[in-house]
Formats: sequence, C-alpha cells, structure tokens
Amino acid sequence: MERLIRPIAGSLNALLVLEVVVRHSNLSRAAKELGLSQPAVSRHIATLEDRLGQALFKRNNNQISPLPGAVQLANAVALGFGPLDQVWGDISAPPESNEVTLACTYGFADQWLMPRFSALTDYLGGNRVRVVTTDQLGDIDHSRLDAAVVWDTTGLPDRPYFPLIRSEVFPICSPNFLSSFPAAADHIQNVPQEMFLHFDVGESGFMTWQKWFALAKLPSPTFTYGSRFDAYPFLLQSVLQGRGIGLGWHGLVDQALESGRILRLGPAQSDREVSYYVQHRPVRNSNGLLARMLLWFRKTAESSN
Repeated sequence: MERLIRPIAGSLNALLVLEVVVRHSNLSRAAKELGLSQPAVSRHIATLEDRLGQALFKRNNNQISPLPGAVQLANAVALGFGPLDQVWGDISAPPESNEVTLACTYGFADQWLMPRFSALTDYLGGNRVRVVTTDQLGDIDHSRLDAAVVWDTTGLPDRPYFPLIRSEVFPICSPNFLSSFPAAADHIQNVPQEMFLHFDVGESGFMTWQKWFALAKLPSPTFTYGSRFDAYPFLLQSVLQGRGIGLGWHGLVDQALESGRILRLGPAQSDREVSYYVQHRPVRNSNGLLARMLLWFRKTAESSN
C-alpha cells in the first residue's frame, strides 16, 4: 500500500482540483466551486503537469480543453472519491434534533415565508425553525443548513431539490401611482423611464426590465435613470409607496395583489420554468423534523401553484 500511495501522496489536493477543472473545462467556474482564486487553481494544475512531465490541457488564450490524460485522471479521482464522499456524508450527518435550519433570501422571507411561518411551525408541532436570511446564498456554508430556498441548484449538485414556485414575472404598481400616471394603464411605455424601479438580480439569472420587454416583444427604454435596490423588500416598499413601478414575482407579491395594495400593469412573462427551489440535505429519517418540513413545503407548493 505504501508503495502505491507514495507517488500521489503530495498531489491529492491538486488531483481534486483537476477533477473540478475537467468537469467545467473552465478555470473561473472551477475556482468558484472550490472556493479558491483562479491563480491558485492554475498553480495546482501546473504542479500536476510538472510532476507528470506532460501537459494536461490544451490552452487557447483564456480557453482550456482537457487532454486525454487529464480526463483519465479526473475519472479516476471521481471514481475513488465518490464513495469516500458518500461515507463522509453518512457518518458526519448531524443528528436529528428539535430544530431545523433553513436559509433563504430577504425577499422570500419577507413576502412568502413570514405570512406562512406560523402555519409551518404549527405543522412541525411547535419545533423551532431557525431561518438564515441572505441575498448571497452562495457565500454561506450549506453544510450547516438543513435546507435552503434557492434560485439555482447547480452550486450544490449532490443535494436533492424540488420546485417550489413557478416563474411568472409581471409589472406592478400601486393604485396611487396609477392615479398619477393613468396613461400607464393603456401602455407601460407611457411611464417615464426614471419611474422604473430595478432589482439588482446579480448572477441569479432572474428577470430584469430589459428581459421583460424583450419577452413581451416591446421596445425597451434605455434606462439611463431609475432607482436600483439590492433587496427585494425595499423595492416592493417603494412600489407600495407609489414611487414607481417594479417587476413582481409570482409567490412574492400574491398577498399584496389580493389585498389591492398593488396592481398588475402588464402581462406575465417567464424565461424559466421555476423561480424558487427547496434544496436540502439527504433525508435519513422519514419521520424526522427535516422530512416533515419538506413535506410541508411540498404541500404548500401544490396548493400555491
């Protein structure tokens, strides 16, 4: 065993990096998954190439393509570490307790979860649900979470997930705003561009005003002006105060629509099937608290959609 292990003993970290780089064929995406800088990823690859005495990737400016040797090594790493990762997860899984930890964005917590939170805790028999709110879900340690409501499931490909809210996006405004700009009811392009409110969707892929206009097949304003918001509750509050028009997401603005506090100002558009998913650690106790919370989310999704 010692004779077999010695040649690769000092290269294990680099081999793990190689597997991710081959899988993505992109240094930046590999660095993001690994939580490393791109130069650090490049150094690991260079170390392997130096020790093997051969190139592992074909390089063309900023593009890389794995050569056959790199693919062989990456497949061997995945084959060897796949079962190890599974065993690690099995023996390190947190024991069932009388609380579960759920992460979500500020907007989801404010507009979707908060009105339903009492129903959730009642369903769980009064057990505690600890909610972690952040609009930077990719920056938190998901190993400490039981579940998260996410836009994108690819960041944790080994965690199961299911759809929660279908994607429907439409313009919204307050009744007072429509009274001040009645021409908006005839055509949304009658609204001055500075009255459009913008949500900074970051890298989520969520819809922007430009994308909504493109899907609606309408000419888009240039949007030189207009307020921008980092958190959706702040944007929605400005809409409620009549300060402009914003985009409303099905599931996040339903109660405000039903109460008449906001109005739809245009047709719904969609560029993706689902806007929110529930992604969770594997369920090992079908009667445990996590399993019951996930069942509540599934039932609520069915009734909402």
